[in-house]
Amino acid sequence: MQKPNSTLPQLRDPFQSLFQHLFRDALPEFYGQAEDRTAPRTNIAETATAYELSFELPGFEEKDIRVHMHDNVLTVTAERRQETESKDKRWHRVEHRYGTYSRSISLPNDTDQKAIDAHYKNGVLTITVPKQPETQPTRINVRS
Repeated sequence: MQKPNSTLPQLRDPFQSLFQHLFRDALPEFYGQAEDRTAPRTNIAETATAYELSFELPGFEEKDIRVHMHDNVLTVTAERRQETESKDKRWHRVEHRYGTYSRSISLPNDTDQKAIDAHYKNGVLTITVPKQPETQPTRINVRS
């Protein structure tokens, strides 16, 4: 009796193995570490009056996204649940990522936490964190 060949799966699809090996080295941001895959990609910009943060969250529903600000740390959390109904389906490949995605970002002390605005559109969550107005010296009149 002949032993099973351990390279048989590679013979079925040799290009998939080759491409995965090549692109894993060439595109580390795409094939990053597991913990990197659970933090949404984020852009951060600053204007004169606010901080603007945008988070890539494609495929999420608005109800599954949570935004919290505590001690000047902004935390965005989103959860995607895996489909459980599979009565008439036989899965051949599942590459969608499921689970909890989270990212925390420390912001400067000049933020106005009471006026934060969050907007979700086309898979991008945009959060605007206004800055507190700079305190200007006030002149006090002296009376006699």
